Amino acid sequence: MQLKYMYSFFKTFKIPGLFSVFSDFKRIVRYHFLYAAVESGLLEALRSPCSRNDLIEKLEVKNPDILDALLKVGISIKELNCKMDRYGIRGKRSLAMVGAHGDTLSAIIQANVTYYNNSYRHAAARMKGAALGDDLKWAGDIVARFSKLSDPVINTFLSDIVPTVPGLRVLDIGCGSGLLLKSISQINPDLSGLGIDVDEAAARQAMQNMEKWELQERVEIIKGDIRDLPENIPHFDLITLVNVVYYFPLEQRPELFKTLRSRLAPGGSLVIIMNMQGKNSDFGAANLNMANASIQGVTLLPDPVRLREQLRES
Repeated sequence: MQLKYMYSFFKTFKIPGLFSVFSDFKRIVRYHFLYAAVESGLLEALRSPCSRNDLIEKLEVKNPDILDALLKVGISIKELNCKMDRYGIRGKRSLAMVGAHGDTLSAIIQANVTYYNNSYRHAAARMKGAALGDDLKWAGDIVARFSKLSDPVINTFLSDIVPTVPGLRVLDIGCGSGLLLKSISQINPDLSGLGIDVDEAAARQAMQNMEKWELQERVEIIKGDIRDLPENIPHFDLITLVNVVYYFPLEQRPELFKTLRSRLAPGGSLVIIMNMQGKNSDFGAANLNMANASIQGVTLLPDPVRLREQLRES
């Protein structure tokens, strides 16, 4: 490149903020690449190095131009490599996404490129009255897989509060993948009870997992709303609400808590675990709160002070 063109090019970087914006831009491109690589099956196909023709066959590609473009993006951001006309995985993120915890990492990418992204992309219109997003209709499976990220912290908490008495009956509301019920069963193997979720995909996944974990004889999974649960179901020693409270409008929560209290056996406990309205420096809670503000069927994250008041009221 001639010196005068190099000088002209570098002059553009004197624009305040341009370098920072470009740095963020590369991260966004990486997120989009990882999303496409997961959704298309590209990363899975590249567990072993493949030629272009191998990939076309494995992925049932009908438009090779898009595959070629995606491969070039992957190489340019150093997530992929190409040696002797065979493509392979290079980047630490892509390698992790085909590793032991790949499904959780993939769910994080899928969530941020889809419904989290939608909350910002449509923010201007929705602030002015446009309809909120209907992302909950299809995002249940992603949410359930994404939620596994908090499992280690939740499991540590559960080990402190789950009774080890025989015959423990548990009700898990918004059971997602059913992993919480599995964790409780590991603390108290004599567990029995019920998992309920309004999302069909999540409930279906939980049913499959109960069979996989050999808990189907002791734990029933149903799709439905906890407020419609039949009255003749026996009481529970432990009721869990994990990342669920914001699915209920603020004014309906006292009645919900009263209903749950009526479902508890004497001496039973209600456990609430979830993100709350955090300090302004908590970008994770702020980002989730932004998504909730923009999606039908959920509310803003609860304020812990108001939540305590409603529990006392109930």
